[in-house]
Amino acid sequence: MEPIIKRFARYNKSQNSHDKQPATRHFFPLCLPKIGSIIFPSSYELLPTITEIFELEFAFYEYNFLNKDEIIRRGAFFKSVDGISTYHYLICSNNTPLLWEGRAEITKAYFKEGNFSTGYATHGLFPYRGKFHPQLIKGILNILRIQPGEVVLDPMCGSGTLNVEASIIGINSIGIEKSPFCVLMSKVKYEALKTEGDVISFILRDIHKHYKALTGSNILPEEFSYQEDFNTEKAITLLAFLDAMGYARRCSKSIDILFPSVLKRYTGQISSFIQVRDKLNLKIGNARFENGDARDLPLEDNSIDAIITSPPYSFAIDYAENDRPQLEYLGYNVDKLREGMIGLKGKNKKEKLLMYFEDMGRVLSEMYRVLKPDRYAVIIIGSNDIQTGGIRLETRIEEMVTDIGFSLDQKIVKPIKGIQNTMKDEYILFLKRGGK
Repeated sequence: MEPIIKRFARYNKSQNSHDKQPATRHFFPLCLPKIGSIIFPSSYELLPTITEIFELEFAFYEYNFLNKDEIIRRGAFFKSVDGISTYHYLICSNNTPLLWEGRAEITKAYFKEGNFSTGYATHGLFPYRGKFHPQLIKGILNILRIQPGEVVLDPMCGSGTLNVEASIIGINSIGIEKSPFCVLMSKVKYEALKTEGDVISFILRDIHKHYKALTGSNILPEEFSYQEDFNTEKAITLLAFLDAMGYARRCSKSIDILFPSVLKRYTGQISSFIQVRDKLNLKIGNARFENGDARDLPLEDNSIDAIITSPPYSFAIDYAENDRPQLEYLGYNVDKLREGMIGLKGKNKKEKLLMYFEDMGRVLSEMYRVLKPDRYAVIIIGSNDIQTGGIRLETRIEEMVTDIGFSLDQKIVKPIKGIQNTMKDEYILFLKRGGK
């Protein structure tokens, strides 16, 4: 996979030898229409939000790896082909405005600008800190040519972004996660993809009754238990309640005011997806989630067709503390949970880094073990030099995977967009496991 910017640089040099300006990220947005018209036929229309090099690069790979019908059904960076709107464009275009209504202007702008990349389908339910870029994940699935019937794994699945994306295009997936709250979040987002309109009606009908039950105790009421018998209606309501709980912690509004608006935002977005899902006759893939440890995966050797994951940004986010209200409400001991979370162990920066890389070595070895020969693991990782003392996490991971047996096939830089970020870029590492 040759980076698109190199390909354009060669073309630009041959066609405009007098133009000495290099093809770099800073020059790229100014010549985007020119690049697009060179690379793609006029019958292929890019999404209107394509403004970064990595987006054009992924569009180029989709154009080369997928046929026209596949781009329409599962492409992530095109608006239309031969005048036919892509499923991705239709799904995103059907987003409810409730996603941003009533929010601060900066939040509104974030959701509107990310309409085709972050907030569609059920990704907008509890927008978790440090989560994957959903559109990017769909693009990676396409680059890896993962097909329905195959299984993709995220051993540190967080809020389940990979599982949602895989399911939308009919691919089966497994999500492993240490935090039980994240397992709940992931499962709700996945189950909401498959739910029906009458469930949404029941949620809105019972909003006051359920809110009274949820606020009647400092811990999760037994009727909302989700471990043995997962009730989609109550689980969606519970997640909205936990979302409002966290929101109330960050602002001056009370949960009494926030909960109804959050729940209506959830039901509005799910309803919007249901409409387009049924119109397009989408076949949702199977996903399963386990509260487990990426350092000791409960999976057989050579059983996974692809792995896409992002190590926790624990040097930027203390996930245990960030989710303390939700975890305690669900009945978990946060301090005990922290002891088993990657990146949160250690008394100082040096000790934390040492233990982080020790844990990641075990994770990478497990990824190699469960991945099928000649298949790919993709790691998305970034660094904050201040928080890591100048140590580049992605560089160290590259060194570690080579020792384990992976080969680095491609490395793509992706700028980070968001409301509050401590890193400017992430690195997408395509790692290939060798054959038998």
